[in-house]
Amino acid sequence: MKKLLLTCALLALAIPAFAKSDALSLIPNDAVTVGVVHLADMRSSPLSSTLFQQTDKVSTNGDAEIFLREAGLQPTRDIDVLMVATSPRTALGRDAEVLIAADGRFNVDRLTKALVARGATRRTSAHGDYFLLPIEDRDRNGVVAFPDSHLALVGTQSAVVEALGARAAGGTSFTTASGLGRDLVRIDPHATAWAIVDVARAQRLADGPHVSNHTASGAALNSALKTMTTIALWATDSGDSLKLGAFGLSRDPETLELVEDTLRGALAAMRLAVQDKEPDLVSLLRKFSVARSDDAVTISGTVPASTFREYAGKQAR
Repeated sequence: MKKLLLTCALLALAIPAFAKSDALSLIPNDAVTVGVVHLADMRSSPLSSTLFQQTDKVSTNGDAEIFLREAGLQPTRDIDVLMVATSPRTALGRDAEVLIAADGRFNVDRLTKALVARGATRRTSAHGDYFLLPIEDRDRNGVVAFPDSHLALVGTQSAVVEALGARAAGGTSFTTASGLGRDLVRIDPHATAWAIVDVARAQRLADGPHVSNHTASGAALNSALKTMTTIALWATDSGDSLKLGAFGLSRDPETLELVEDTLRGALAAMRLAVQDKEPDLVSLLRKFSVARSDDAVTISGTVPASTFREYAGKQAR
C-alpha cells in the first residue's frame, strides 16, 4: 500500500497542470480524506514561490528525471491544482482506494509513450482507456488515465475507473451529498491548500492520517483528535503572510473542551521549546488563537512573510 501511494504521488507530480473545475468535481462521494493544493496560486505569490525556488535546487533521482525529460514535463511549472482523495475499499475494510486528479496542460502522446516504455499497459473501460502501471502488488494495481489534454487521473484501478465514469456523468455529488463535503463551507474559501478528514472512517484505514506523536504534546493532540468526528486544516497565502487555520467537530461538549485544553497546552509547550533558541517565535505563537463553539474547536494564526522565508531557507540548507 505504501509503495502504491508513493508511486501515485510521484506520478501526480509528473503530470502537468489541471483545472479545478474538473479535478474538484471528481472527489468520490465516499471519500474519507481529501486534500487540495492550488499550486498556481503559490507560483504567482511572492511568498509561496520561494518554495518552488528551493524545490528547483533539489535534484530528483535518475529514473524520475529521465521520465520527466522524456514526457516533456516540468512539475513546478505545469501543475496548477492537486486533489488527492482516499475512500474505503469496503465499508468496514482497512484498504483504501486512492485518487489523484490533475487537470491542465500536458502532452498526452509523450506521457503515454514514456509510461509504455516503462512497462505500462493500455486497458479499456466503459468510459475511456487507462494505463496499468507495472507495480509488484497485483492486488492493488495503480493506473493512469488521460481523458483529454486537460485532465489526468492517477490512483488505484477502481478509483480511476469510477472517476472516468463520474466525469462522463458530469461529476460527483461530494459537496452536496456527503457529510464531509458539506463541512467544506467552514474552510477559508480563499485557502491555498486545505485538507479535511472523516476521523472515524479514516482511522479504520491502514496508513491513515495522524498527528506525529514523537513529543508529549503531539501524542496528547493525536489522542484528542481521535475523539472528533471531522477535522480540517488550511493555509491561505495572502502575499505578505501565511494564514493558518484548523477545526475539529464534535457534538459532545466534554470532547470539545478536552480538545480546546489540549490545543492550548500544545501551544504553551511549543513556546517553551523555542524560547531559548528562537525567542522570536514565542511572540508569534502567542498570537495564535483557540476558540470553542457548540460543535467545533478552531485554531488560527498568521505567519509573517519574513518568518516564512527565513524558515523555508533553513529547511533547504
